[in-house]
Amino acid sequence: MGKTDVFCLTNSEGNLLPPAVQATVLAKYSRSPQSAREILAKLTAEDADKFQEKWVGQYGHNSVAELSNVPICFEGISIMASKLIESWQRGGYSEKSTRYQEFNRDSFVIPPGAPPTMKEFASRLYSAYESLLPKVTRRVAELTGEDPEKRTVKARAFDNARYLLPAGTGTNVAAVLNMRDIRDMITTLKGHQNPEFRDLGKRLYDAAYQVCPALLKHTEPDRFRLRIRSAGPIDNEFDPSNPTPYVKIDRPHLLPEPELEQSSFESLLARRYGMSLDAFAKLMEGRPEYAEAPEPFKTIQVSFEVMMDYGAFRDLQRHRRCEQYVEPLRLDYGYVVPDDIRTDAALEAEYRAAMDAMDAYDEDTVVHDPDLMQYMIPLGYLHRSIFQVDLKELYYIVELRTKPQGHISYRRIAYEMYKLAKERWPMLMEWCRAVEPTAVGVHC
Repeated sequence: MGKTDVFCLTNSEGNLLPPAVQATVLAKYSRSPQSAREILAKLTAEDADKFQEKWVGQYGHNSVAELSNVPICFEGISIMASKLIESWQRGGYSEKSTRYQEFNRDSFVIPPGAPPTMKEFASRLYSAYESLLPKVTRRVAELTGEDPEKRTVKARAFDNARYLLPAGTGTNVAAVLNMRDIRDMITTLKGHQNPEFRDLGKRLYDAAYQVCPALLKHTEPDRFRLRIRSAGPIDNEFDPSNPTPYVKIDRPHLLPEPELEQSSFESLLARRYGMSLDAFAKLMEGRPEYAEAPEPFKTIQVSFEVMMDYGAFRDLQRHRRCEQYVEPLRLDYGYVVPDDIRTDAALEAEYRAAMDAMDAYDEDTVVHDPDLMQYMIPLGYLHRSIFQVDLKELYYIVELRTKPQGHISYRRIAYEMYKLAKERWPMLMEWCRAVEPTAVGVHC
C-alpha cells in the first residue's frame, strides 16, 4: 500500500468520466495493485467497452454496472409515472414541487393511444384549481394575518390547492441512478401494461444508450414482475361516506410479542455492543439533533397499513429504505377536504363540486381502462398502501415528517405511525422526537 490518499476519480482535465470508463476503472481496481489513476491512464474507451461486454454482458456480473452512476432527467411525465420511477431504492431523486409552482391543464399527460377526452375531463379539475388558488391564498392570508404575497402564505395556499390536481398532471423528476438500476428500470417500464410507462422505458433506453451503450445489454421487456392489485381486505370500520385517513399496524397478530422483542433488543446490545440498556438510554438521551437512530433499531420491523390522500403518499413515498406495497388509485375510498378550505363554506362548496364531478366519470365514458382511469383521479382522493419499516427508518420518517414545515396531511400520518409504535414499544420509541401536528404549521 502507498501512502494514504483520497480523491475524486476524474480525467486529466478534472472532469468526471464517461460511465463505462468509470465502471471499468473501479471494477479493475479490485483486481489490480495499481492506483485508480494508473488504471485510468492506461485505459481506452474501447478497452472499457470490451471489459463491460465480457463481465457484464457475457458473465452477468451486474455489480460492475453499479459502479457507474448517471443523472437522468424525466420531463413532462405524469405524477403516476414519477411514483414508479422513484420506487428504486438506491437512486437519488428530486421532483418538481407542488409548492411555489402553479400547474395548468397544458401539463396533463395523455398516454400514447389514450382518448383525448381524458384531458377534457381533467380540465374540470384544472379550472377548479385555477379558480380556487387565489381565493385560498386570500383565505390563508386572513387566517395567518400575513401578506398574500408572502412566500409562506403562497406555499400554504398551494398545499391546499394541490388536492385538486389529477394524478396525470405533468411533473419533472431528476434521478441519479447506477446503470444496473437503469437497466432494471428500462425492462420494468417496457414490460408494463401502462402505455406511458412503456414509452418511458424506450426513451430511457435511448437516453442511457447515448452515454453508456456497453452497460445496456439484456433490456428486454420484463413481463414476469408481479403487479400489486390490492393491499388486502379493507377494514369493515372504514366508511366511504365519511372518508378519513388512518394508520394501523398491518396484521399485528403475526408480530412477535413486544416483551420478547424488547428482551431480544437488550440481549443484542449486550452481545454485540457490550452495552446495558441503561447505558444505551444515556447514549440516546445525548443523541445530537440530526443524528439518525443507531443500528440496533434495524432489528425490529413493523408494517403499517396507511390510508392517506395521494398527495401525502407522493411525499412519504420518497422514504425508500423500506418496502412499500402500493395499491392502484381508485375512487371508492373517497376524498378529503384540506384544512384551510374547510374554514370557509363557500370555498368548501366549490372544492367539493369539483371533486364530486368524478362521480360523472362513468357517465362521460372517458376511458374504462383501470390504469388510464388513475390519471384523472385528483391528489385529494384517498389511497391505500403498506409501509414495511424497521425502527431506525421509522425514527427518521417521524422526526423529519412531523416537523411543522411539512404538509399537514403527511405530518398527521407520520405522527400516527409514531403513536402506534410508541404504544407497542414504549421504551424503544421514547427517544423519538415527534412533533404533534396540532396546527397546519409554517411552510418553508
